[in-house]
Amino acid sequence: MQGYFADTYHFLPNKNTMPIYIGTHFCEFAQEFLLHLLSFDRGFFKHLEIGARDEFTMAFCDRIGLKSYLSRCLTLTLDKRDEKLEYKKVFFVNFDKKYLKFVPKDLLKNAEFINQKSNSTSNEPFLQEYWFEKAEALLNKYKNEAALIITTALHCASPCTAMGIPVVLLCENEEQRARFSALKNIIPIYNLDDLKNKKIDFNPKAPDIEDLKEAMLLNLKLNIQKAKNLSIDEALLKKTREKIATFRAF
Repeated sequence: MQGYFADTYHFLPNKNTMPIYIGTHFCEFAQEFLLHLLSFDRGFFKHLEIGARDEFTMAFCDRIGLKSYLSRCLTLTLDKRDEKLEYKKVFFVNFDKKYLKFVPKDLLKNAEFINQKSNSTSNEPFLQEYWFEKAEALLNKYKNEAALIITTALHCASPCTAMGIPVVLLCENEEQRARFSALKNIIPIYNLDDLKNKKIDFNPKAPDIEDLKEAMLLNLKLNIQKAKNLSIDEALLKKTREKIATFRAF
């Protein structure tokens, strides 16, 4: 259940599916729906733990009595790129151009602007495989070209950080702040005041998160085994989750 669940009631798996909640974000819409659901069926999440992507989702689960822990987002486990190669382009991703006056001018010399939220057109197929390929191509573009990413998009910042790309992450509103805690203590999370007051480091280094990746993938493996009723080392699982929650890169 790695995903951002919002704006629809149709996100819960049916009874023939074994859900494993890791990397889960429940927006306010989903939270309201779950409160309504649980008022009729308190045992819906019985024996399940919610691996919350962020502190916002974890706090909601704790508040209504669901077992939860901070799992972060699995996009943080992508492979690191080759550090020996030279990368030159600056990508502004989902970045409002009205903020460019606060950005160092030299970063605009080899810049490209990308909107990851652009909708499909009538000429593009509505096929899952097609959009997976487009997403993969975009990630590879970042991986092979980016010297720096400046973005307001979590799902640009997170995979790019995993790939070893320096990232400047800008939070524009409270909804973003709730989700961006998935990257807490991994990279700085700036706000608009930081941008306007020139408090942003536009020459960051990509953090070393290889130990975090290892812990996240081990947590995933142990949770799958546990869901299959296989015997696991519960002490190791607890230790692994603590490592994920308390990880600090700076």
